[in-house]
Amino acid sequence: PSYTTPFYSFHDREVDELKSKPYGGILSEADADTSRTLPTQADREKFEAARRSAEEDWQRKVMESEPVGEVNHRASQKVSGPPSKIKWINFGGYEIETWYAAPYPEEYSRNKVLYICEFCLKYMNSDFVAWRHKLKCPAKHPPGDEIYREGSVSIYEVDGRKNPVYCQNLCLLAKLFLGSKTLYYDVEPFLFYVMTEYDDLGCHFVGYFSKEKRPSSSNNVSCILTLPIHQRKGYGNLLIDFSYLLTRVEKKTGSPEKPLSDMGLVSYRNYWRLVLSYQLRDQKSPVSIAELSDRTGMTADDIVSGLEGLRALVRDPVTKTYALRLNYSYFEEYIKSWEIKGYVKLNPDALVWTPYVMGRSNQSHYDRAQLHTVAPREDPND
Repeated sequence: PSYTTPFYSFHDREVDELKSKPYGGILSEADADTSRTLPTQADREKFEAARRSAEEDWQRKVMESEPVGEVNHRASQKVSGPPSKIKWINFGGYEIETWYAAPYPEEYSRNKVLYICEFCLKYMNSDFVAWRHKLKCPAKHPPGDEIYREGSVSIYEVDGRKNPVYCQNLCLLAKLFLGSKTLYYDVEPFLFYVMTEYDDLGCHFVGYFSKEKRPSSSNNVSCILTLPIHQRKGYGNLLIDFSYLLTRVEKKTGSPEKPLSDMGLVSYRNYWRLVLSYQLRDQKSPVSIAELSDRTGMTADDIVSGLEGLRALVRDPVTKTYALRLNYSYFEEYIKSWEIKGYVKLNPDALVWTPYVMGRSNQSHYDRAQLHTVAPREDPND
């Protein structure tokens, strides 16, 4: 048979020879000579002098910024090394004031502004490095699987074992806004669900929540955060609703890890009341707490808390038994006050997800482990 196209060997000698030459043979040997660009001894001495001068200048600034006066001995016992000076983070074009200190490496905690890439969450200590990183960063969305998309909102499932660096950076970012968070680097036993807003530039980070992989855990959320620049938009409620959607798909009931932060407690109480208002506004037949738990994925304790907030749980002083008092007009008013805000709602049909299945060896390891991501509240009297 005859072929119209010529036959090419696997190895082209001419191409191989060009590849072996400096700069692919584009420059002549004289132009490709770099011997004149090697640093001389004088250049090295100038560099060392500049480095020493910069270090001395930095030490002077550090000494000047040290507070003069009484030292908090209790705080000094808990913090190793100099305290963090980070006051703001530059994130996605916003300069956000931080609420708490996070254990970033010392060389990144010296400045008042920390630069964080909104796509890969890499942290940097100068605007020039951040600008250079932005030009080269290949990430346009969180690593992992996109399991939910509705409109401009996407949610990704990120495995802490497969993407440890991203998840560690995420935990450090969360610590800047969550005072009770204690887990930063041991991310392997957790799954992270990252919410983003999508546009032509990529998927912009909004917030996240994490949960344990082990099926024996009764917590459907270990840590939850919405960035301050995206608060008051209903995203916190959407994250909570999404966590309960996953719980219902797993055919379980769940509750967030305690203790909750002040803002987290307010958000969860509002969510519990809202969900129960939707469940009870058309309820005409008797219903039990167990049935409400099966419908919503909420635990009995959380349902009782929500019913008390709706003033729907009453106790007979004689028989000392409890009953539900359904005030339909109050339920409608509560729902209307929420819907009038126009917040984005969860669409369960947009979820494409299969529950995480843990192998026997990993499951036995995690079941024996004590995993705490939230620190107990400190007693100010201690």
